[in-house]
Amino acid sequence: MKRSRQTFPPKLQWRFNLFRFSPMLLLLLLFAIVSQRQILLPPKGSKIALKVVKVVDGDTVVLSDGRTLRYIGIDTPERGQPFYEAAKNFNRRLVHGRVVELEFDIERHDRYGRLLAYVFVRDTKGRRIFVNAELVRNGFAKVYTKPPNVRYADLFVRLQEEAREKRKGLWSVYKPSRSPVIANLRTKVFHRPTCPAVRQISPKNRLRLPNAEIALERGFSPCRDCQP
Repeated sequence: MKRSRQTFPPKLQWRFNLFRFSPMLLLLLLFAIVSQRQILLPPKGSKIALKVVKVVDGDTVVLSDGRTLRYIGIDTPERGQPFYEAAKNFNRRLVHGRVVELEFDIERHDRYGRLLAYVFVRDTKGRRIFVNAELVRNGFAKVYTKPPNVRYADLFVRLQEEAREKRKGLWSVYKPSRSPVIANLRTKVFHRPTCPAVRQISPKNRLRLPNAEIALERGFSPCRDCQP
């Protein structure tokens, strides 16, 4: 014998339906609240302002909160290399003792624990200066792209090419190799075939080019160790 289906008077039916679906409504409400809280979290590209208390070299400084900051996307000469002091002094004139604005990318720290950021400072007329870009534009830094921090990579490559064509800074003494070079598609750096770093490049990211001149024209930067 079939059991008859229980029914409610029309006036009570809507209350029954509301009670039956209330757990689902509560879950949807909870999801909406959590989603809203996630939207309100600071974005990856958020900015902070801090004072520079020490200039370590052309691309590294110490901030007023004690943290060491490494500029994203560029690489300046190491101690003992040509234009080391020039790059450090140029950086010092731009930021030492000044409050700088730090703009972050995807990764905020390198393997040494240093803070990573794009750095901006105001000049005496209140104009906003992009420090990373100025170092490249004036020939005191080479492009050093390391994914996933690639927000301004195209700008840096363009500025490097302009500096190289005008033989500014370190490009005035750079003598590109006429032998074949190996480029890393991931880091945008090229090497001599005998450079130890070449062994660490995966096959999918390895590109052989006829010479350093072509590598530079295609937006790659020379390795600071093997100097191709």
